[in-house]
Amino acid sequence: MKKIGIVLLMLFLASYTYAQDDYARTSPAQNPKPKAQGPSFTDKLFFGGGVELNFGNDVTVLGLLPMVGYRATERLQIGAMITYRYIEYKNLNYSANFWGLAPFSRYLIYRGLFAHVEYETLYGDWNGNDNPFFVNSFFVGGGYMIPVGRNGFASVYLLYNVIDSEYSIYSNPVIRINFGLGF
Repeated sequence: MKKIGIVLLMLFLASYTYAQDDYARTSPAQNPKPKAQGPSFTDKLFFGGGVELNFGNDVTVLGLLPMVGYRATERLQIGAMITYRYIEYKNLNYSANFWGLAPFSRYLIYRGLFAHVEYETLYGDWNGNDNPFFVNSFFVGGGYMIPVGRNGFASVYLLYNVIDSEYSIYSNPVIRINFGLGF
């Protein structure tokens, strides 16, 4: 009887070691192991923009500037703004609509402080003769980003347009304030 108990114990241990060996030989698809996951593509996106309101004696500017961006690294952000502006020159009795695109890159330096470069091209009727054309601006500068709530931000920019054009709507320095989600 004692011999049967020892044989059964040996068979049990043999089957147990075989099961352990079989488990180790399974493919990763059969036995997936948890992987360390970083943020997904959508987690790295941020959205925002601004509204431009400029009411002066000679010129009125109304603008919408929606923005989408991507955090390429912990410090580097890239993105683009689609721009729309309505401009009215009161002393010239002239108004026009302008559309544009402004890709940008932003590098976070330290605790909300960032460097910013942006290339904007605007399309519109710049001289009032129904002959629309493009006007380009290249901004360099920086700003400061402040977290607002759990996932929002507010940014203030101080930029300088390094392309001097007679049709530019900007006078240096350009000060901008934006708000967004996805900080």
